[in-house]
Amino acid sequence: MDALQEVLEGREGRARAQEQLLKAGLTVVQVSLNIPGFPKRLKNDLFCIEKTSWLVRERCLSLGWGIVQEVGLLNGAGYAVLLGVGPGADPKRLKQTCLILEENLAWGRAIDLDVRGQRGIIGRGILGIPPRRCLLCGEEAKHCSREGRHDGKLLRKIVEELIRDFTP
Repeated sequence: MDALQEVLEGREGRARAQEQLLKAGLTVVQVSLNIPGFPKRLKNDLFCIEKTSWLVRERCLSLGWGIVQEVGLLNGAGYAVLLGVGPGADPKRLKQTCLILEENLAWGRAIDLDVRGQRGIIGRGILGIPPRRCLLCGEEAKHCSREGRHDGKLLRKIVEELIRDFTP
């Protein structure tokens, strides 16, 4: 199986796990890394995601929302932690909380905190927040990625630098 196929199967595995949490009436936060290229693993990625998951849990608890279930997935899409938050969690407020983390953590540009409620994914646009910017040029990151504007090795190196200080 090639690397792309492994990533696609890994993403399907994440989607299935999310669906299980959603069926239980929970709001889902997926904590993962934005890693350009293949493989979807980097040195210190597990520690970075675990630390970030801990911070998300802490914020949820401070807002009065419990973490009902937690799932760690390590597959072709890399490592991800799914947090089943609820009941009573407000998906929009949860996404705002996650965006504050992404914007304020030293490694926040490498982290991806996706929030999914019963009505679907809560994106930045729903909150009136502009899309993520490219690590290199500042344009919309999705456009650069889709068009292959930048050297993937250089982008990967930037992400490696962002998470390099995580140690066991």
